[in-house]
Amino acid sequence: MGNVYVAGSINQDIAVRLERRPQPGETVPGESASFGLGGKGANQAIAAARSGAAVELIGAVGDDRFGEELLADLDTEDGLSTAGVHRASNTSTGVALITVDADSENAIVAVPGANAALAPADVGDVGMEDDAVVLSQFEIPQPTIRTFFEQAHAQGARTVLNPAPAETVREDLLERVDFLVVNETEALFYADGDSKGQLSQDELVETAAALRTHDEQVVVVTLGEAGVFASTPSETIELDAYAVDPVDTTGAGDAFVGAFATALGDGLRLRDALDVGAAAGALATTQTGAAPSLPTRAAIEDLRADE
Repeated sequence: MGNVYVAGSINQDIAVRLERRPQPGETVPGESASFGLGGKGANQAIAAARSGAAVELIGAVGDDRFGEELLADLDTEDGLSTAGVHRASNTSTGVALITVDADSENAIVAVPGANAALAPADVGDVGMEDDAVVLSQFEIPQPTIRTFFEQAHAQGARTVLNPAPAETVREDLLERVDFLVVNETEALFYADGDSKGQLSQDELVETAAALRTHDEQVVVVTLGEAGVFASTPSETIELDAYAVDPVDTTGAGDAFVGAFATALGDGLRLRDALDVGAAAGALATTQTGAAPSLPTRAAIEDLRADE
């Protein structure tokens, strides 16, 4: 069993299913509403734990009812430790409003709350095994991630950054990233690309080259139904997507990243780790919600065995 450390966001998700999203000034009827644990940090930590890793989550929740309930939910996950989760005083827990339309596409509004209060000092003394994988995303402050990754490299761990939601990124952070994982939209944002629709093979190669910030960095681009692309300093890897019947894409990217990190921690070669992530991401689209849809190791192995 590999060890994965995640510094990231913890949110109260409020998910609404509807036929279509309203125009400005318009009210439309919704089909259903649900409340649950979310945040890219929590989702990826759960995804890593369910796919077989021993996981420590470092994050922050508020001193409100949402924070108390979310910590209780996290503590039910086998293999996941919340010892590094802080309760921020006089601060609300992060909230994400998720709308899912008739085409199973999602749009999200995130209010950071306590996630914005996670400081470098909160991640500066995390003890890590030298073969661990360290993971973070962009729903917490970048200086905090930078310190987290510095500590990881000092202890011999590898770093995975999922820079989502897309925002201007600090160069001193990218220099500390071993595996950069983005989706197609994020890849274009960070590479200043202007392609419309699916990226071609040549565009993927060019985009990955534009994103790479040091010679050893691996750039991974998830492509949804088109599969996954990875570029290393010496090769490119392309994998097809797994064929499933999607009902909700919420959480698919987090499922990929968490399972991918677990596979790296388990010592799998890059191609196999990408395949594990692709299987997890595909499975996450077959159920509604974020955390509820994140698959187990057994489910991932079953899907891979069926191909």
